[in-house]
Amino acid sequence: MTPRVASGYRAGLRASTNAAASADYVTDISYTEYGSAACTLGVASDNTVFLAPAFTVDGVGVLRSSDFGKSWRASVPEGGRGSRHRPYLYFDGVDDRLFLHTGRFGAIPPHPLRAGFTLAVSDDRGETWRSRKVASTARMDATLFAGPRNTGSGRVTYLSAPTPFSVRARPLINVTRQVIWRSFDGGVKWEVAGGFDIDPKNIPGLPSREYVTFGKGVVGPDGTIYIGGRYGRRFAVAVSRDEGLTWDVRMVPGSALAKYHGPLHFLLLGSRYLLRESTAVDDDGNVYVVWPDRDGLLHAAWSSDGAVTWSRPVVVSAPGVRDARFGAITATGSGRVGIACYGRERGRAFHGFIAQCRDFRTNRPVFVGGKYNEPDAPLFPRGFCSGFRDVVSGHALNEIVRVHFAPNGDLVVGAAMQMRGKNRQRPWAARSERTEMQAVLGRLGRIDGA
Repeated sequence: MTPRVASGYRAGLRASTNAAASADYVTDISYTEYGSAACTLGVASDNTVFLAPAFTVDGVGVLRSSDFGKSWRASVPEGGRGSRHRPYLYFDGVDDRLFLHTGRFGAIPPHPLRAGFTLAVSDDRGETWRSRKVASTARMDATLFAGPRNTGSGRVTYLSAPTPFSVRARPLINVTRQVIWRSFDGGVKWEVAGGFDIDPKNIPGLPSREYVTFGKGVVGPDGTIYIGGRYGRRFAVAVSRDEGLTWDVRMVPGSALAKYHGPLHFLLLGSRYLLRESTAVDDDGNVYVVWPDRDGLLHAAWSSDGAVTWSRPVVVSAPGVRDARFGAITATGSGRVGIACYGRERGRAFHGFIAQCRDFRTNRPVFVGGKYNEPDAPLFPRGFCSGFRDVVSGHALNEIVRVHFAPNGDLVVGAAMQMRGKNRQRPWAARSERTEMQAVLGRLGRIDGA
């Protein structure tokens, strides 16, 4: 795609507004041509980019690009015939270690309702893998993350998942607890560290009919773990200062999320409730969170004291963007923040949006960014499709957006693109049956030479 010049806007209490900003940033997109859904990504110190899942004829794998999206190569762990329901990639930049888990759960035969995940680990960026079964009491939505340094107990890798299921549909299915596992040897051996209640009937002051769900965790420079998520109609952050043993859940003041109406409404609009990549921490230990409000505007707030007190939330989605879905956030340095989401302007089509702010801690921070997909090729041309209605037929979900700062300063995002209508005119080579999505890499970077 020919790069498009990014534009600036200022965050505000009720809405964002256009603002003058440096014009030396552009957005563009890389088509991987591989079938995918629910994209997660990682970036190595040499700017090698990893995207997953890749649905290939050999199984579920990882895509790798050493030229920043100009070409892609797939690597499939041995025995990678796992479930397509939300495989999850995590790249540990400190130990240069690549993780990919595939769920064992299936809603249809031959293996319905299996528990646990097949976790593949590579110490050579996907050339070779070792695999094992982990988290035997969970079935869906496991995420992986690690601390930025060694703690007193050594380097810790964490796995977090709701148990026994991630989707609540009372009285048949109920979610009771977010459980955290940890490993001190790079994913070989795992132990249960602790967890916290996510069953509304066990949470004082929360109606039993409400919905509670948490996303990926992040670890601050002092080893504190933060996991953000939906706590009924509020956004909350679960905090642990003892490597996952005990937890304290703290509300973010001023957060107001979409109302949960019930299981049927969830199947149709579940993407309004799930906050997979909503928490980040910078090098100074400041915590940042992002969520869509009841009207679909993307809000963000930050805390400098370990999620005890928070800034006043501001709208960070670009002017004209409404109905934001799966907002994601990342942070680096001292206050530098990047965000991404699926969003709609006019009509039914959803585009991919990406933006960054040099210092989110300022009064009414200024962002620069824009769409990373081509204007006539939206990521979802006929309206957002979360995939929930297709689970029973074996289709994959597409409910994750992951955003990350690359070492060269670019902001990159992994997302799914629905190959319908004019989108089929773009590079596209479906690598497996029942796939109508492909993985794409969006980028916000400086104009060459700027």
